[in-house]
Amino acid sequence: MALIDRLAGLGDQEDPANAKISVNAFWALLYEMAKGKVTQAQIINYFSLSPTEQTELTWLIGRYNAQPNATAKASFVELIQVIFMLSESQMPGYTTNADIVARLNAI
Repeated sequence: MALIDRLAGLGDQEDPANAKISVNAFWALLYEMAKGKVTQAQIINYFSLSPTEQTELTWLIGRYNAQPNATAKASFVELIQVIFMLSESQMPGYTTNADIVARLNAI
């Protein structure tokens, strides 16, 4: 299961490999990584991310790094939390992997 699916709570939650990832914990670790307090490897280990999920994490970090300045980077980290809070609440427009990826690509 993809990292985005695990954050959004999509897919078969009965399968331990698909265990829901806490949006707040993930966001907090991204925030700390942005501050230089946590590494990508620590995030991978904390959530036991599969190789596919690691690729998605690298993609998200790349989106963060592509932001033009500190203000935009801070806004990106904040929007990650907002997007996944909406997705786990099943808000229209945030209920599929494609919806979420499109929203993330729009940042």
